[in-house]
Amino acid sequence: MAVPLSLLLFPILLHAQVLHVDDSNLSATQNGTAQYPYRSVQAAIMNAALNDTIKVAAGSYGPTDNLGKPLVLRGGYPGGSTTDYDAGLGGDFLAPASDPALTVISGGPDSIGVVLTRFDFDPFSLVISNLTVTNSMKGIVCDALISWPPVENVTISDCIIENNGQIGATSLGAGILVHGNGHQLLDNVIRNNHGGRGAGISGNSGTGDSLLVQGNLIENNTGYDDHCGGVYLGGYAEIRNNIIAGNQLQNSYGWGGGVLILGTAHMSGNVIRNNYCPSYGGAVFVDEGGILYMDNDLIYGNSTSLEGAAIAADYGGPGSSYVYLTNCTIANNHATGGLGGNAVFVDVSSFATAINCIFYGNGDDFHVTGGSSLTVTYTLSEEPVAGQGNFQGDPLFADTANGDFHLRSTIGRYDPQSQSWVTDGMHSPAIDAGDPASAYVNEPSPHGSRINLGHDGNTAYASLSNATGIAPALEDDPFILTYPNPAQSELTITLPENGGDQSDLWILNELGMEVLHSRMGRTIVLSEIALLADGAYVARITTASGTIHWKKFLVSKGE
Repeated sequence: MAVPLSLLLFPILLHAQVLHVDDSNLSATQNGTAQYPYRSVQAAIMNAALNDTIKVAAGSYGPTDNLGKPLVLRGGYPGGSTTDYDAGLGGDFLAPASDPALTVISGGPDSIGVVLTRFDFDPFSLVISNLTVTNSMKGIVCDALISWPPVENVTISDCIIENNGQIGATSLGAGILVHGNGHQLLDNVIRNNHGGRGAGISGNSGTGDSLLVQGNLIENNTGYDDHCGGVYLGGYAEIRNNIIAGNQLQNSYGWGGGVLILGTAHMSGNVIRNNYCPSYGGAVFVDEGGILYMDNDLIYGNSTSLEGAAIAADYGGPGSSYVYLTNCTIANNHATGGLGGNAVFVDVSSFATAINCIFYGNGDDFHVTGGSSLTVTYTLSEEPVAGQGNFQGDPLFADTANGDFHLRSTIGRYDPQSQSWVTDGMHSPAIDAGDPASAYVNEPSPHGSRINLGHDGNTAYASLSNATGIAPALEDDPFILTYPNPAQSELTITLPENGGDQSDLWILNELGMEVLHSRMGRTIVLSEIALLADGAYVARITTASGTIHWKKFLVSKGE
């Protein structure tokens, strides 16, 4: 027998109620309506049905437990005054203010701020948004040690998680401790928490959907164990567009200041800066068979007391660890002793690759121990490293003192201060220097039809170059000598005496397409000219200081 759709929907609609909470309601009546809201969040949860929404007014509330119920818990509503509720006028729960500091949950030093549990295998999801969890033994906890089956599909968004845990504590996590599948941590501020591994975030997604960590500010969290002050992740994780800054490990030894990866993780678009640990992996540490893919990440100002100030990989547990870097900028990271490797440190049978990256200002970029390997291609580094397309030079960052690592460009670069495009007197050699096979479709026009190096490569903020590869504002340089001109079988190019001895030379045809690329000193003899068709060409020479020279010449082989 067919069942009417309205009857199928009825049980869902029956439970889709909205309850209200306001600690200003001191009247004799508390029934969860907007007229007479519950005084505490926990009272609302006790009276809620599955999948209910609880709207919480601005105020201060005690420790909270979802009692195994899937719910939506949202803060920031104006609510009402004590006088309003005494008069039966109720509160305002129509729309929340976008300020998570208005609604505050605190568990105190002996209780968790928010405990999430689940009691059966029925479909489960839970949302916490627009509130603050602070001054608790731990902030938000959904842990398999507390709940079985594990809690799944929790979204924590637009919250402040701060000042949780205790100085010197070594138990796992302090800000957010989240285990299980399908969780999302979105656009939160997670700061000043104190605990063990992962004082900011400690997570493990198990074998199901990845944990998504996106758009968060994760700063100034302190760990007191020997692994990870900021973000400690096992299982599968996606880590996108976060700022991970100022996290530290306070111990005599230890690894992973900002991020520690034990499972398989993809990181992209993150800024990881000013984190610290004693041993190595000040920014990121990949351990115990972890696998990490990093794309378009900016990593700077991280430090250790020993070595490996930025990224480190180490063997342990299940086996070798792997790091794959694509279009990352790793700059100005420092260690006060040890073996260097302050950009990439590969230890004990682990493996790393880098392509289209920039390594600069780290003092010593690379260290690879016996049995490990590092493969680098199409990368600008300060320390020489073998590999196709690699070169040394100054990338000409815009303003490192203010955290601006965009590449200077005579055609245009994005300025985050003015939020506009500006031009420079020098042009970075890292522009249009990436792997010719790499996609560049997301770079704005004009561009040189080739990906830029560094974290902005193949993004909307990539620095500009002329679409033809020839800057029309720059005239033919009379101080560069080409002989013979027209050329037949070979061409000699000579720079002026102050032209430098570490330059990149590109030969461009009339369409602005690259037909030849080479490194050169003050003088170079190009026998490859014999392979070029007759016509007009331009030599574009970028010195190590970023100065660009242009010189036109002809190829004419005659009869």
